[in-house]
Order: sequence, then structure tokens, then C-alpha cells
Amino acid sequence: MHIACEELSTYAKSMGAYFAIETGPETAECLKRFLDGLGSNGVSVNFDPANMVMVTGDDPVRGVYTLKDYIVHTHAKDGVRHHEMDPREIYGALGYESLDHGKIAELASGGKAFEEVPLGEGSVDWKGYLQALTDIGYTGYLTIEREVGANPEADISKDVQFLKNMAYK
Repeated sequence: MHIACEELSTYAKSMGAYFAIETGPETAECLKRFLDGLGSNGVSVNFDPANMVMVTGDDPVRGVYTLKDYIVHTHAKDGVRHHEMDPREIYGALGYESLDHGKIAELASGGKAFEEVPLGEGSVDWKGYLQALTDIGYTGYLTIEREVGANPEADISKDVQFLKNMAYK
């Protein structure tokens, strides 16, 4: 995998582009060690603070500072981790024998392992997260990602208002 990502990183960089991988399956420290070994930042990061909170229990604020040299896109998503679960059981992994897929889907979507919630209702420290992005000089997109909920349009509108309110605090 490292060799393939190293080639991908070199190619992306030669094209003036990035291949952005999303945070979530591993801690920011682990991801940084992997990315540092690729030789360029052609493979970079789409930073998702909720995935960090929900899957690894990692601190998104600290994660922004750790991955600052690689962040090329961010998500605005919030969540709660109800209990620790092996990320391989959430994302799947080749050669990893886990719970049956139906059970995994039930744990993930049913909110038993973790739960995606509207911005400000979860465990992401929004004031700290937005400040960390400012501190590292990130000026790119903050894309609202809403993957669950009965009324995504209303949730996204609420999330936009939440972010606007955060900008004035």
C-alpha cells in the first residue's frame, strides 16, 4: 500500500493535484507517520472531525495541528462515540474476520457504536476546531456532510446557521 500511495502521491504532485484521503480509520498521529513517508504531499487529507471522534476517539483539534501540512479539504460533520469499536469492523479490512456485515451496519447506523448528529450536538469542539483551522492558515472549503437523518435539507440548513453563528463568536 505504501508503494502504491507513494506512486500516487508523486503522480498527483506532478499534475498539480492532490489525492485526498479522509480521516477516520486511524489516529492523526498514525496517518501523519504514513503520509510523511510518501516523499510528497500529493496524497493529502480531507479532514473529517466527526470520523475522528466517532471511530478512533481522537481529538480533532489536536489532529488539525498534527496534519496541518496535509489538509487540503475539510468536512463540517459532528458525531458521538457511544463505545469503542475496532475501526476494521466499521470500515472493513481485507483478511480481517469481523462481525457479520449486517451486525456491523446495525452497530454503525443504529447509533450503538457511534452516531452522526447535527453540528453542535456532538463531541466535536467546534470553537477549537475552527480556531485550529485558522491557526494553521487553512482557507479552503468547509463542506457540510450529512449522511443520516430523516430530513437532510433541514439538517444542512441548521448546520449552515450553526457555522454562521460560530463565525461571529
